[in-house]
Amino acid sequence: MRQILVIWLLLCAGLLLAQTTLQVNGLNEAQLVYRDVPDSLRMYFKDSFSFNLAYRGFGFGMKFISELPKYRSSQSDLLDELEAKDLKVGFDELYVSYEKGPWMIKSGTLYETFGSGMVFRSYEDKEFDQDHRIKGFQFKYDDLFRLKAIYGGISSPNDANALDLSYGVDIEYPGSFYKIAAGAVGFRNKTAFGYDQSDVFFARLGFNYSSFSFWSEAAMRELYHRGSPALKPVSGKAFIAGADYSLGPVLVGAAFKNYDQFQYRQQDVFLANYHGETLADSQASALDEQGVQGWIGWDISDNWNVEANYAEAWSSDDLRKMNDLFGALEYSGDALSAGFEWSHIEKTGSETGAMGQLNHYWQKEVTPALNLGFDVCTKPLSLKTEFKLVEKENINTGYETVSHYEPRIQADIALGKVSLSAATGSKWEDFDSLMDSRYWANVEAKIGLFDHSELLVFAGSEAGGKVCRNGMCRFVAPFSGLRVELSTRF
Repeated sequence: MRQILVIWLLLCAGLLLAQTTLQVNGLNEAQLVYRDVPDSLRMYFKDSFSFNLAYRGFGFGMKFISELPKYRSSQSDLLDELEAKDLKVGFDELYVSYEKGPWMIKSGTLYETFGSGMVFRSYEDKEFDQDHRIKGFQFKYDDLFRLKAIYGGISSPNDANALDLSYGVDIEYPGSFYKIAAGAVGFRNKTAFGYDQSDVFFARLGFNYSSFSFWSEAAMRELYHRGSPALKPVSGKAFIAGADYSLGPVLVGAAFKNYDQFQYRQQDVFLANYHGETLADSQASALDEQGVQGWIGWDISDNWNVEANYAEAWSSDDLRKMNDLFGALEYSGDALSAGFEWSHIEKTGSETGAMGQLNHYWQKEVTPALNLGFDVCTKPLSLKTEFKLVEKENINTGYETVSHYEPRIQADIALGKVSLSAATGSKWEDFDSLMDSRYWANVEAKIGLFDHSELLVFAGSEAGGKVCRNGMCRFVAPFSGLRVELSTRF
Protein backbone atom coordinates (compact mmCIF):
# COMPACT_ATOMS: atom_id res chain seq x y z
CA MET A 1 0.00 0.00 0.00
CA ARG A 2 2.85 2.37 0.85
CA GLN A 3 4.52 1.78 -2.56
CA ILE A 4 1.25 2.41 -4.39
CA LEU A 5 0.72 5.63 -2.45
CA VAL A 6 4.24 6.88 -3.22
CA ILE A 7 3.83 6.13 -6.94
CA TRP A 8 0.48 7.93 -6.96
CA LEU A 9 1.95 10.97 -5.24
CA LEU A 10 4.93 11.15 -7.59
CA LEU A 11 2.64 10.79 -10.63
CA CYS A 12 0.44 13.65 -9.43
CA ALA A 13 3.51 15.76 -8.79
CA GLY A 14 4.71 15.11 -12.33
CA LEU A 15 1.36 16.17 -13.77
CA LEU A 16 1.48 19.37 -11.75
CA LEU A 17 5.02 20.14 -12.84
CA ALA A 18 3.96 19.71 -16.47
CA GLN A 19 1.60 22.68 -16.15
CA THR A 20 2.61 26.15 -17.22
CA THR A 21 1.17 28.05 -14.26
CA LEU A 22 1.89 26.86 -10.78
CA GLN A 23 1.77 28.27 -7.29
CA VAL A 24 4.93 27.14 -5.54
CA ASN A 25 6.07 27.82 -2.01
CA GLY A 26 8.58 26.12 0.16
CA LEU A 27 10.62 26.26 3.33
CA ASN A 28 14.09 25.02 4.22
CA GLU A 29 15.13 24.89 7.87
CA ALA A 30 18.69 24.01 8.80
CA GLN A 31 19.82 23.61 12.40
CA LEU A 32 23.24 23.02 13.90
CA VAL A 33 23.46 22.13 17.60
CA TYR A 34 26.63 21.89 19.67
CA ARG A 35 26.13 20.59 23.20
CA ASP A 36 28.69 21.00 25.95
CA VAL A 37 28.15 17.51 27.36
CA PRO A 38 30.57 14.66 28.19
CA ASP A 39 29.84 12.33 25.28
CA SER A 40 31.60 11.63 22.02
CA LEU A 41 28.88 13.21 19.89
CA ARG A 42 28.53 16.85 20.69
CA MET A 43 27.55 18.03 17.21
CA TYR A 44 24.08 17.55 15.74
CA PHE A 45 22.77 18.64 12.35
CA LYS A 46 19.24 18.72 10.99
CA ASP A 47 17.83 19.92 7.69
CA SER A 48 14.18 20.00 6.75
CA PHE A 49 13.12 20.87 3.21
CA SER A 50 9.45 21.16 2.29
CA PHE A 51 7.54 22.54 -0.65
CA ASN A 52 3.94 22.76 -1.86
CA LEU A 53 2.56 22.95 -5.40
CA ALA A 54 -0.93 24.07 -6.39
CA TYR A 55 -2.66 24.21 -9.78
CA ARG A 56 -6.39 24.47 -10.52
CA GLY A 57 -7.45 22.78 -7.31
CA PHE A 58 -4.70 20.15 -7.32
CA GLY A 59 -2.11 20.22 -4.57
CA PHE A 60 1.04 18.33 -3.82
CA GLY A 61 3.48 18.64 -0.95
CA MET A 62 6.40 16.87 0.58
CA LYS A 63 9.00 17.27 3.32
CA PHE A 64 12.44 15.71 3.28
CA ILE A 65 14.30 15.59 6.56
CA SER A 66 17.79 14.53 7.59
CA GLU A 67 19.11 14.32 11.15
CA LEU A 68 22.75 13.40 11.63
CA PRO A 69 22.29 12.08 14.26
CA LYS A 70 18.80 12.61 15.60
CA TYR A 71 18.92 15.26 18.30
CA ARG A 72 17.36 14.41 21.63
CA SER A 73 16.32 17.17 23.99
CA SER A 74 17.11 15.07 27.06
CA GLN A 75 20.77 15.27 28.01
CA SER A 76 20.38 12.07 30.01
CA ASP A 77 20.15 10.26 26.68
CA LEU A 78 23.72 10.71 25.48
CA LEU A 79 25.23 9.03 22.46
CA ASP A 80 28.63 7.45 23.07
CA GLU A 81 28.70 5.71 19.72
CA LEU A 82 26.87 6.43 16.49
CA GLU A 83 24.51 3.69 15.39
CA ALA A 84 22.43 3.33 12.26
CA LYS A 85 19.19 3.95 14.18
CA ASP A 86 20.53 7.32 15.30
CA LEU A 87 20.64 8.56 11.69
CA LYS A 88 17.36 9.66 10.17
CA VAL A 89 17.10 10.41 6.46
CA GLY A 90 13.93 10.26 4.41
CA PHE A 91 10.51 11.67 3.65
CA ASP A 92 8.76 13.05 6.68
CA GLU A 93 5.62 14.27 4.90
CA LEU A 94 4.00 13.47 1.60
CA TYR A 95 0.52 14.42 0.39
CA VAL A 96 -1.65 15.04 -2.64
CA SER A 97 -4.99 16.84 -2.61
CA TYR A 98 -7.79 18.12 -4.81
CA GLU A 99 -10.20 20.92 -3.97
CA LYS A 100 -13.16 22.21 -5.96
CA GLY A 101 -15.77 24.52 -4.49
CA PRO A 102 -16.83 23.19 -1.09
CA TRP A 103 -15.22 19.77 -1.69
CA MET A 104 -11.72 18.65 -0.72
CA ILE A 105 -10.00 15.27 -0.70
CA LYS A 106 -6.48 14.62 0.53
CA SER A 107 -4.19 11.63 0.84
CA GLY A 108 -0.89 11.39 2.71
CA THR A 109 0.27 13.01 5.94
CA LEU A 110 -2.69 14.64 7.65
CA TYR A 111 -3.02 17.54 10.08
CA GLU A 112 -6.53 17.74 11.49
CA THR A 113 -8.47 18.75 14.61
CA PHE A 114 -12.07 17.99 15.58
CA GLY A 115 -13.52 20.79 17.69
CA SER A 116 -11.16 21.85 20.46
CA GLY A 117 -8.96 18.79 19.91
CA MET A 118 -10.28 17.04 23.01
CA VAL A 119 -11.56 14.05 21.02
CA PHE A 120 -9.15 14.08 18.07
CA ARG A 121 -6.06 15.90 16.86
CA SER A 122 -3.49 14.75 14.31
CA TYR A 123 -0.34 16.80 14.96
CA GLU A 124 3.40 16.83 15.62
CA ASP A 125 4.85 18.02 18.92
CA LYS A 126 8.44 19.01 18.13
CA GLU A 127 9.34 20.13 21.66
CA PHE A 128 8.19 16.83 23.20
CA ASP A 129 9.63 14.93 20.19
CA GLN A 130 6.31 13.16 19.67
CA ASP A 131 4.63 12.45 16.34
CA HIS A 132 0.84 12.03 16.38
CA ARG A 133 0.26 12.57 12.64
CA ILE A 134 -1.74 9.94 10.84
CA LYS A 135 -1.12 8.94 7.23
CA GLY A 136 -4.17 8.11 5.23
CA PHE A 137 -7.17 9.79 3.61
CA GLN A 138 -9.15 12.92 4.42
CA PHE A 139 -12.40 14.30 3.05
CA LYS A 140 -13.95 17.74 3.68
CA TYR A 141 -17.15 19.53 2.68
CA ASP A 142 -17.95 23.13 3.65
CA ASP A 143 -21.17 24.68 2.37
CA LEU A 144 -24.60 24.16 3.90
CA PHE A 145 -22.83 22.30 6.68
CA ARG A 146 -19.25 21.30 7.47
CA LEU A 147 -18.07 17.74 7.21
CA LYS A 148 -14.68 16.24 8.08
CA ALA A 149 -13.86 12.57 7.63
CA ILE A 150 -10.49 10.86 8.19
CA TYR A 151 -9.07 7.36 7.97
CA GLY A 152 -5.43 6.42 8.41
CA GLY A 153 -2.67 4.75 10.34
CA ILE A 154 0.04 5.82 12.71
CA SER A 155 3.18 4.00 13.85
CA SER A 156 2.52 1.81 16.86
CA PRO A 157 4.71 2.46 19.94
CA ASN A 158 4.33 -1.23 20.88
CA ASP A 159 5.26 -2.80 17.53
CA ALA A 160 7.63 -1.22 15.00
CA ASN A 161 6.10 -3.35 12.21
CA ALA A 162 2.47 -2.50 12.97
CA LEU A 163 0.17 0.48 12.56
CA ASP A 164 -2.45 1.84 14.91
CA LEU A 165 -5.65 2.87 13.12
CA SER A 166 -7.53 6.14 13.50
CA TYR A 167 -10.81 7.04 11.82
CA GLY A 168 -13.69 9.39 12.42
CA VAL A 169 -16.21 11.91 11.17
CA ASP A 170 -17.16 15.40 12.39
CA ILE A 171 -20.34 17.16 11.22
CA GLU A 172 -21.01 20.79 12.14
CA TYR A 173 -23.91 23.07 11.30
CA PRO A 174 -23.01 26.77 11.53
CA GLY A 175 -26.13 28.80 12.22
CA SER A 176 -26.46 32.56 12.19
CA PHE A 177 -25.53 32.88 15.87
CA TYR A 178 -24.91 29.29 16.95
CA LYS A 179 -22.92 26.17 16.06
CA ILE A 180 -23.93 22.59 16.70
CA ALA A 181 -21.82 19.55 15.89
CA ALA A 182 -21.64 15.82 16.47
CA GLY A 183 -19.51 12.92 15.38
CA ALA A 184 -17.55 9.83 16.28
CA VAL A 185 -13.95 8.65 16.21
CA GLY A 186 -12.38 5.24 16.61
CA PHE A 187 -8.91 4.03 17.51
CA ARG A 188 -7.42 0.54 17.20
CA ASN A 189 -4.10 0.22 19.06
CA LYS A 190 -1.73 -2.75 18.95
CA THR A 191 -0.99 -4.46 22.28
CA ALA A 192 1.08 -7.46 23.39
CA PHE A 193 -2.03 -9.70 23.40
CA GLY A 194 -3.98 -8.28 20.48
CA TYR A 195 -5.34 -4.78 20.25
CA ASP A 196 -7.42 -2.20 22.13
CA GLN A 197 -10.49 -0.71 20.50
CA SER A 198 -11.70 2.76 21.51
CA ASP A 199 -15.05 4.13 20.35
CA VAL A 200 -15.68 7.81 21.06
CA PHE A 201 -18.93 9.72 20.47
CA PHE A 202 -19.09 13.48 20.91
CA ALA A 203 -21.19 16.61 20.47
CA ARG A 204 -20.51 20.37 20.53
CA LEU A 205 -22.73 23.38 21.08
CA GLY A 206 -21.80 27.05 20.97
CA PHE A 207 -23.46 30.37 20.29
CA ASN A 208 -22.77 34.10 20.20
CA TYR A 209 -25.37 36.74 20.92
CA SER A 210 -24.49 40.39 21.28
CA SER A 211 -21.75 40.59 23.95
CA PHE A 212 -22.27 37.04 25.22
CA SER A 213 -20.61 33.86 23.94
CA PHE A 214 -20.85 30.23 25.06
CA TRP A 215 -19.19 26.98 23.97
CA SER A 216 -19.35 23.40 25.19
CA GLU A 217 -18.15 19.93 24.19
CA ALA A 218 -19.12 16.51 25.58
CA ALA A 219 -17.84 13.04 24.74
CA MET A 220 -18.14 9.39 25.80
CA ARG A 221 -15.53 6.69 25.32
CA GLU A 222 -15.70 2.90 25.45
CA LEU A 223 -12.39 1.00 25.60
CA TYR A 224 -12.40 -2.73 24.73
CA HIS A 225 -9.37 -4.98 25.27
CA ARG A 226 -9.54 -7.34 22.28
CA GLY A 227 -7.44 -10.43 22.86
CA SER A 228 -7.53 -10.00 26.64
CA PRO A 229 -10.95 -11.29 27.74
CA ALA A 230 -9.94 -11.06 31.40
CA LEU A 231 -9.80 -7.27 31.18
CA LYS A 232 -13.17 -5.57 31.44
CA PRO A 233 -14.21 -2.70 29.16
CA VAL A 234 -13.51 0.78 30.48
CA SER A 235 -16.01 3.62 30.15
CA GLY A 236 -14.80 7.20 30.03
CA LYS A 237 -16.31 10.65 29.67
CA ALA A 238 -15.30 14.25 29.12
CA PHE A 239 -17.12 17.57 29.32
CA ILE A 240 -15.83 21.11 28.89
CA ALA A 241 -17.72 24.40 28.74
CA GLY A 242 -16.98 28.10 28.87
CA ALA A 243 -18.66 31.48 28.55
CA ASP A 244 -17.68 35.14 28.57
CA TYR A 245 -19.58 38.42 28.64
CA SER A 246 -18.41 41.88 27.68
CA LEU A 247 -19.63 44.87 29.71
CA GLY A 248 -18.03 47.74 27.84
CA PRO A 249 -14.43 47.92 29.06
CA VAL A 250 -14.91 44.87 31.33
CA LEU A 251 -14.75 41.25 30.14
CA VAL A 252 -15.72 38.42 32.51
CA GLY A 253 -15.65 34.70 31.80
CA ALA A 254 -15.71 31.23 33.30
CA ALA A 255 -14.92 27.65 32.23
CA PHE A 256 -15.44 24.12 33.53
CA LYS A 257 -13.80 20.74 32.83
CA ASN A 258 -14.54 17.14 33.80
CA TYR A 259 -12.37 14.24 32.57
CA ASP A 260 -12.75 10.62 33.61
CA GLN A 261 -10.78 7.79 31.95
CA PHE A 262 -10.56 9.78 28.74
CA GLN A 263 -6.82 9.63 28.07
CA TYR A 264 -5.52 8.39 24.72
CA ARG A 265 -2.84 9.23 22.19
CA GLN A 266 -4.42 11.58 19.68
CA GLN A 267 -6.02 14.34 21.67
CA ASP A 268 -5.30 17.84 23.00
CA VAL A 269 -7.30 18.41 26.16
CA PHE A 270 -8.47 21.76 27.52
CA LEU A 271 -6.88 22.43 30.95
CA ALA A 272 -8.98 25.40 32.16
CA ASN A 273 -6.19 27.35 33.87
CA TYR A 274 -3.93 30.24 32.89
CA HIS A 275 -0.56 28.44 32.97
CA GLY A 276 -1.65 25.17 31.31
CA GLU A 277 -0.82 23.17 34.43
CA THR A 278 -1.90 19.59 35.03
CA LEU A 279 -3.44 18.47 38.31
CA ALA A 280 -0.42 16.27 39.06
CA ASP A 281 2.93 16.21 37.24
CA SER A 282 2.96 12.40 37.15
CA GLN A 283 -0.52 11.85 35.68
CA ALA A 284 -2.22 12.92 32.48
CA SER A 285 -5.13 15.29 33.04
CA ALA A 286 -7.72 13.36 31.02
CA LEU A 287 -7.53 10.30 33.31
CA ASP A 288 -9.20 11.96 36.28
CA GLU A 289 -9.50 15.71 36.62
CA GLN A 290 -12.25 18.24 37.29
CA GLY A 291 -11.94 21.97 37.67
CA VAL A 292 -13.30 25.49 37.26
CA GLN A 293 -11.75 28.72 35.98
CA GLY A 294 -12.79 32.35 36.13
CA TRP A 295 -11.26 35.50 34.67
CA ILE A 296 -11.81 39.23 34.39
CA GLY A 297 -10.18 41.91 32.26
CA TRP A 298 -10.77 45.64 32.69
CA ASP A 299 -9.52 48.44 30.42
CA ILE A 300 -9.47 51.13 33.09
CA SER A 301 -8.42 53.84 30.62
CA ASP A 302 -6.55 54.24 27.35
CA ASN A 303 -3.29 53.59 29.21
CA TRP A 304 -4.21 51.25 32.08
CA ASN A 305 -5.67 47.75 32.17
CA VAL A 306 -5.90 45.01 34.77
CA GLU A 307 -6.35 41.24 34.44
CA ALA A 308 -7.10 38.48 36.95
CA ASN A 309 -7.41 34.73 36.37
CA TYR A 310 -8.08 32.03 38.96
CA ALA A 311 -8.60 28.27 38.60
CA GLU A 312 -9.02 25.24 40.83
CA ALA A 313 -8.81 21.54 39.95
CA TRP A 314 -9.29 18.29 41.84
CA SER A 315 -9.52 14.55 41.37
CA SER A 316 -12.74 12.60 41.82
CA ASP A 317 -11.48 11.12 45.13
CA ASP A 318 -10.17 14.52 46.34
CA LEU A 319 -6.68 13.05 46.86
CA ARG A 320 -5.15 15.60 44.46
CA LYS A 321 -5.87 19.33 44.33
CA MET A 322 -4.44 22.31 42.50
CA ASN A 323 -5.01 26.06 42.28
CA ASP A 324 -3.66 28.54 39.74
CA LEU A 325 -3.71 32.32 40.17
CA PHE A 326 -2.53 34.99 37.75
CA GLY A 327 -2.87 38.76 38.01
CA ALA A 328 -1.46 41.61 35.95
CA LEU A 329 -1.50 45.40 35.96
CA GLU A 330 -0.26 47.07 32.77
CA TYR A 331 0.45 50.62 31.67
CA SER A 332 1.03 51.59 28.04
CA GLY A 333 2.18 55.11 27.17
CA ASP A 334 3.91 56.84 24.29
CA ALA A 335 7.36 56.73 25.85
CA LEU A 336 7.02 53.98 28.45
CA SER A 337 5.20 50.69 28.97
CA ALA A 338 5.24 48.81 32.26
CA GLY A 339 3.56 45.80 33.74
CA PHE A 340 3.51 43.89 37.00
CA GLU A 341 2.51 40.21 37.07
CA TRP A 342 1.87 37.77 39.89
CA SER A 343 1.63 33.98 39.47
CA HIS A 344 0.75 31.45 42.17
CA ILE A 345 0.54 27.69 41.54
CA GLU A 346 -0.02 25.21 44.36
CA LYS A 347 -0.47 21.43 44.19
CA THR A 348 -1.19 18.95 46.96
CA GLY A 349 -2.26 15.33 47.14
CA SER A 350 -1.32 11.72 47.67
CA GLU A 351 0.03 9.08 45.31
CA THR A 352 0.74 5.38 45.67
CA GLY A 353 4.47 4.62 45.81
CA ALA A 354 6.46 1.71 44.36
CA MET A 355 5.93 -0.39 47.51
CA GLY A 356 2.21 0.32 47.70
CA GLN A 357 2.56 3.02 50.32
CA LEU A 358 0.62 6.29 50.16
CA ASN A 359 2.96 9.27 49.73
CA HIS A 360 1.77 12.80 50.37
CA TYR A 361 3.15 15.67 48.31
CA TRP A 362 2.85 19.45 48.37
CA GLN A 363 4.49 22.10 46.21
CA LYS A 364 4.04 25.80 45.58
CA GLU A 365 5.42 28.23 43.01
CA VAL A 366 5.10 32.00 43.49
CA THR A 367 6.45 34.24 40.72
CA PRO A 368 6.29 38.05 40.77
CA ALA A 369 7.46 39.67 37.53
CA LEU A 370 8.10 43.21 36.31
CA ASN A 371 8.13 44.23 32.62
CA LEU A 372 9.43 47.54 31.23
CA GLY A 373 9.51 48.87 27.69
CA PHE A 374 11.07 52.10 26.40
CA ASP A 375 13.21 53.48 23.56
CA VAL A 376 16.99 53.74 23.66
CA CYS A 377 18.25 55.98 20.84
CA THR A 378 14.92 55.41 19.03
CA LYS A 379 15.36 51.63 19.35
CA PRO A 380 12.71 49.72 21.34
CA LEU A 381 14.09 47.99 24.44
CA SER A 382 12.16 45.66 26.74
CA LEU A 383 13.20 44.32 30.15
CA LYS A 384 11.59 41.46 32.05
CA THR A 385 12.55 40.36 35.53
CA GLU A 386 11.02 37.61 37.62
CA PHE A 387 11.79 36.08 40.99
CA LYS A 388 10.31 32.62 41.42
CA LEU A 389 9.99 31.03 44.85
CA VAL A 390 9.54 27.23 44.91
CA GLU A 391 8.51 25.41 48.08
CA LYS A 392 7.79 21.70 48.45
CA GLU A 393 7.82 18.82 50.88
CA ASN A 394 10.72 16.39 50.70
CA ILE A 395 9.46 12.82 51.24
CA ASN A 396 12.97 11.49 51.88
CA THR A 397 13.46 13.74 54.92
CA GLY A 398 10.16 13.11 56.64
CA TYR A 399 8.16 15.67 54.67
CA GLU A 400 10.52 18.48 55.52
CA THR A 401 9.64 21.69 53.67
CA VAL A 402 12.46 22.80 51.37
CA SER A 403 12.62 25.87 49.18
CA HIS A 404 14.74 27.59 46.57
CA TYR A 405 14.71 30.74 44.44
CA GLU A 406 14.90 31.12 40.66
CA PRO A 407 15.53 34.76 39.69
CA ARG A 408 15.73 35.63 35.99
CA ILE A 409 16.21 38.76 33.92
CA GLN A 410 15.92 39.22 30.15
CA ALA A 411 16.57 42.17 27.84
CA ASP A 412 15.40 42.44 24.21
CA ILE A 413 16.20 45.15 21.68
CA ALA A 414 15.29 45.53 18.02
CA LEU A 415 17.89 47.03 15.66
CA GLY A 416 16.23 47.07 12.28
CA LYS A 417 16.45 43.55 10.85
CA VAL A 418 18.44 42.39 13.88
CA SER A 419 16.83 41.46 17.19
CA LEU A 420 19.06 40.82 20.19
CA SER A 421 18.15 39.08 23.42
CA ALA A 422 20.21 38.43 26.55
CA ALA A 423 19.06 36.52 29.60
CA THR A 424 20.52 35.26 32.84
CA GLY A 425 19.09 33.27 35.71
CA SER A 426 20.11 31.23 38.70
CA LYS A 427 18.89 28.75 41.27
CA TRP A 428 19.86 29.07 44.94
CA GLU A 429 18.47 27.97 48.31
CA ASP A 430 19.24 31.02 50.44
CA PHE A 431 21.25 34.23 50.43
CA ASP A 432 24.23 32.54 52.12
CA SER A 433 24.66 30.13 49.19
CA LEU A 434 24.67 32.65 46.34
CA MET A 435 28.26 31.95 45.34
CA ASP A 436 27.68 28.17 45.32
CA SER A 437 24.52 28.33 43.25
CA ARG A 438 23.96 27.38 39.63
CA TYR A 439 23.76 30.11 37.01
CA TRP A 440 22.60 30.25 33.41
CA ALA A 441 23.29 32.94 30.86
CA ASN A 442 22.66 33.16 27.14
CA VAL A 443 22.45 35.53 24.20
CA GLU A 444 20.34 35.16 21.09
CA ALA A 445 20.34 37.04 17.82
CA LYS A 446 17.72 36.97 15.06
CA ILE A 447 18.91 38.39 11.78
CA GLY A 448 16.76 38.97 8.73
CA LEU A 449 18.65 37.99 5.59
CA PHE A 450 17.38 39.36 2.30
CA ASP A 451 13.59 39.18 2.11
CA HIS A 452 12.85 35.52 2.83
CA SER A 453 15.53 34.22 5.18
CA GLU A 454 16.15 34.45 8.89
CA LEU A 455 19.22 33.42 10.87
CA LEU A 456 19.00 32.62 14.58
CA VAL A 457 22.09 32.17 16.74
CA PHE A 458 21.85 31.07 20.37
CA ALA A 459 24.87 30.74 22.64
CA GLY A 460 24.99 29.99 26.33
CA SER A 461 22.98 27.88 28.72
CA GLU A 462 19.35 27.30 29.69
CA ALA A 463 17.96 25.97 32.95
CA GLY A 464 15.48 23.52 31.46
CA GLY A 465 12.59 22.49 33.65
CA LYS A 466 8.98 21.43 33.47
CA VAL A 467 6.92 21.98 30.34
CA CYS A 468 3.17 21.20 30.41
CA ARG A 469 1.06 20.89 27.29
CA ASN A 470 -1.87 18.85 26.00
CA GLY A 471 -2.68 17.58 29.48
CA MET A 472 0.80 16.13 30.14
CA CYS A 473 3.99 17.42 31.75
CA ARG A 474 7.57 16.71 30.77
CA PHE A 475 10.89 17.81 32.23
CA VAL A 476 13.25 19.25 29.62
CA ALA A 477 16.93 18.85 30.40
CA PRO A 478 19.23 21.86 30.83
CA PHE A 479 21.14 22.98 27.74
CA SER A 480 24.62 24.38 27.35
CA GLY A 481 26.20 25.06 24.01
CA LEU A 482 25.44 26.64 20.65
CA ARG A 483 22.41 26.54 18.33
CA VAL A 484 22.39 27.96 14.82
CA GLU A 485 19.19 27.94 12.76
CA LEU A 486 18.68 29.19 9.21
CA SER A 487 15.22 29.29 7.66
CA THR A 488 14.55 30.25 4.04
CA ARG A 489 11.17 30.67 2.38
CA PHE A 490 10.45 30.81 -1.32
